[in-house]
Amino acid sequence: MIEESGTVLSTEKGFADVETIRTSSCTSCRARHGCGHHAIAQVSASNRMRMKAIDTFDVEVGQKVIIGIPEDTLLQASLWVYLVPLLGLVGGATLPSLWHASNGESVVLSLVGLLSGLWLAKKKSQKEENNPDFYPKILRISPTQGNQIPLVFTP
Repeated sequence: MIEESGTVLSTEKGFADVETIRTSSCTSCRARHGCGHHAIAQVSASNRMRMKAIDTFDVEVGQKVIIGIPEDTLLQASLWVYLVPLLGLVGGATLPSLWHASNGESVVLSLVGLLSGLWLAKKKSQKEENNPDFYPKILRISPTQGNQIPLVFTP
C-alpha cells in the first residue's frame, strides 16, 4: 500500500476531498542528476495535490489523515497510461516495414498508433471512473492531530 498524509478539505457522503503535499526524497537520492522526476519537481511550482478519497471513518474538515492506494492499482494505471500508447507507437512504426513502405508512412502510422494508444487509455480511464478500486482510501486518522504543541507569541 502506498501511503501519503493529507488534510481533509471537505466531505460528502462516503467521500472526502483531501489535500496532500507532495514530498520528494530527491535531495538524498544519488541518481537525482539524471532523473526526470527530479527535473519536474524542480520546475513545478505547486506541490499540493487535491484528490477525492473514499471515507469510511466519517472524518471532519481539517483533520489530518493517512490515505493509501494499493501498489497493483498504481501499476495497472501506469501500464495503461505509459505502456499502451508506447506499444501503439512502436507497432505503428514497425508495421509498415512488413511491406517495405517508405519512412513517411512509418512516421504517419507511428503517430496514428500513439494517438490510438492514448485514446484507448482515455477510454479505459472513463470506464473506471466510478470504480472504487481506483480511488485512494482513507486508511486512518493521523495520530499527530492531538499531539501538536500550539505556538504562543508574546510581545
